Amino acid sequence: MKTNALFSLCIGIILCQAFFLTSCSESNGGNDDIIWDFAPINFIIAVQDAEGNDLLNPLTEGHILEQDIKAIYQGKEYKLNEQVAQTRDYLAILRGLQAFMTEDGRYMLFFGELDGTDTYDNETLTLDWGDGTTDVITFSSRLTWNSPEDPEFNRHFYLNGVEQESSTFLLTKEPGTSPAWSRSSWSIVDADFYIDAEDKTDIHADLQTAPYQIGCSLQLDNPSSIFSEGDKGVLRWLDSDNQSIIGRALTIKRIVNFAEFTQDITDKYQSYPPDAQIEFYMAWEIELGKDVRRSYDVFAVHSPTDGYTLWIYEDLTKTYQAQYPDLQIEKVIRTLVGKMTIEE
Repeated sequence: MKTNALFSLCIGIILCQAFFLTSCSESNGGNDDIIWDFAPINFIIAVQDAEGNDLLNPLTEGHILEQDIKAIYQGKEYKLNEQVAQTRDYLAILRGLQAFMTEDGRYMLFFGELDGTDTYDNETLTLDWGDGTTDVITFSSRLTWNSPEDPEFNRHFYLNGVEQESSTFLLTKEPGTSPAWSRSSWSIVDADFYIDAEDKTDIHADLQTAPYQIGCSLQLDNPSSIFSEGDKGVLRWLDSDNQSIIGRALTIKRIVNFAEFTQDITDKYQSYPPDAQIEFYMAWEIELGKDVRRSYDVFAVHSPTDGYTLWIYEDLTKTYQAQYPDLQIEKVIRTLVGKMTIEE
C-alpha cells in the first residue's frame, strides 16, 4: 500500500510549511526594518478503511463521498467542496473543506487557511462524516518573539484527544454504501443524438435503427474492482431479454476524477451531466474489429434522483462522413445513458 509512505510525505510537507514565506505577519517583535511572513495553518486529512483503501476516491467501492461530509469551525458549517465567500483582505484565505488529489493519486481533504500569526488556544475543528460519526481536531498555536530576529511558534495538534506530530491526519473509517463502478451492469434508459449536417434526414433515420437502444444493457468486465488507466477488460452488450449480443475488448485510456475535472472535457458536447454530479470521467477505446477502434467519452454520474448512471458519448462524425460523402457533415454524436443495476 502507498498509504503510509504518502502520509509520511504529507507530514513532511506540512512541517516544512512553517519555514516558508507564504502569509503576512502584522508584527515583527518591534523591529520595523524586517518584514516577517509566516505560513498559514492548514489541515490535511486522509481517510481509509481497515484494508487501506482510499475512502475519498470516487472509484473505490464503499467510498464515503456521498455522505453529507462537513467541517464545523467556530460554530460555522463548511460542507465538502462548497465555495466560501471571502470576507477578510489578508493572505491567509479560508477556503473551507475541499477535496484534492495528490500526484500519487491519493485523495485527501484540506481545511484552511488559518492565519499563522494568530493565537489559538484549544480551538476545535469538528469533522462530521454524515453517517453519525465525528472526529475532533483540537489545536493551539502561539507566536513568541524571543528577539526581533527570532520568532518561535508553539503549536500542538490533537485528534480525538491524542496529540499528533502535525496538522496532517490519517483516519480509519468504516466504508460507505457506494457500489463498485467496475464489474457492474447498466440498463440503457436514454438515447439521444446530436447532428450538425446540411441534411439530417438519412442520418437521423439510420441512428434510430442503430444497435444498443433503450432497453438494452451493457456489462463491464474489468480486471480489477477499481478502474485504472490502462485497464483492459470486456464490454458486453445484452438485449432486452438479457441475452448477450456481442462482447468487445475495452481499454481505459484516461481517467479524470472530480478533483481535477476541467470544463474543457465537456465543451465539445451540447449536453452533459451537471458538474456537481460527475464523479469521474473516462476515455474508452473499444475494438470493433481487426485494426478498427472507436473512442468513447464516458462520465460516471451520481444524483439523488437518478442514482448511478454512465453517460456514454460516441463520436460518429467520421463514420457518417464516409457513409454520406456528399453531405456536409460537421458533427454526429450519439449519447447513451445507462443506469446501474444494483442487486438487492
